[in-house]
Amino acid sequence: MENSTISIPGAVPEGYTASGSLIVRVYTARGGIPIEGALVTISYADASAPAPHAVLTTDKSGRTPTISLAAPPRSLSLTPEDTSVYPRLLPYALYNISIAREGFYTLNDINVRIFAGITAIQDADLIPRAEELPREYYLDDSVFIDQTEEDGL
Repeated sequence: MENSTISIPGAVPEGYTASGSLIVRVYTARGGIPIEGALVTISYADASAPAPHAVLTTDKSGRTPTISLAAPPRSLSLTPEDTSVYPRLLPYALYNISIAREGFYTLNDINVRIFAGITAIQDADLIPRAEELPREYYLDDSVFIDQTEEDGL
C-alpha cells in the first residue's frame, strides 16, 4: 500500500483550523484475518452535517488509505480550559465510522476522536453472519461502539 494521504474537500465545522489523520484497519477472527473490500464511511459526529464525509475501501491488508480530517487546533489540547478563542470547542474532532462488508454485520463506531497533528489508527473487528441464528436475534444487523465515555487518558 502506498503512503499517500487522502484529503477530502468540503464544509468544515467552525473552529476546525487544523487536521489530523485516520487509518481504519478491518479484520475478523479477533484481528487474525484482514478483510479486503470493506466499505468504510466516515462522517462528522455532529448531526448538522449528516452527509458522509468520505467513503473508503480497505485493501488486501484490511487497511484504508490514510485520510486527512479536519480538527480543532492543537493548542486546545494543550490548554483545554481556555475557551476564550473557541467557546465550547473540544480539543478533538468527533467522527462516526460505519464499516460494511457482505457476509458480516455492519459495525458503527461512533464518536471516534481525531486530534490535530496525530494519526489515529482505528481497529475494527467484524462479526461474520451466522445464517443459522434467527434474524431478530441481532435486531437491525448492526453492532454499535460508542466511544463517548471518558477513558481516563
